[in-house]
Amino acid sequence: MFMEKSEEVKKLISSKEYEQAVAKLNNLLKENPNEGSWLILRGNVFYLQQKFAKALNDYRKAIKSSPENKILASKIEMIKEILKFQAWDIYASTNLNSDPWLED
Repeated sequence: MFMEKSEEVKKLISSKEYEQAVAKLNNLLKENPNEGSWLILRGNVFYLQQKFAKALNDYRKAIKSSPENKILASKIEMIKEILKFQAWDIYASTNLNSDPWLED
């Protein structure tokens, strides 16, 4: 049963039907909210959608049940770096022609 549902979700992901995959994973997680495999899969979908904060939340929940998972730990660190960069980038000006602080 687990493998069957997992294959369904993976098919949705491979066909880039991310919203349907997330909906399916949400239903599966309602049945078993601490299932690490579902959390990792949903985190992967969020990552593909560039919803990094949501992916990070799922990965952090999943790593609690398997702290020895080095791949998951590296994904968490990678997303932290991405979020740091994005947070820094929000202060960058997109208007390169004028500086509002120096206008007459």
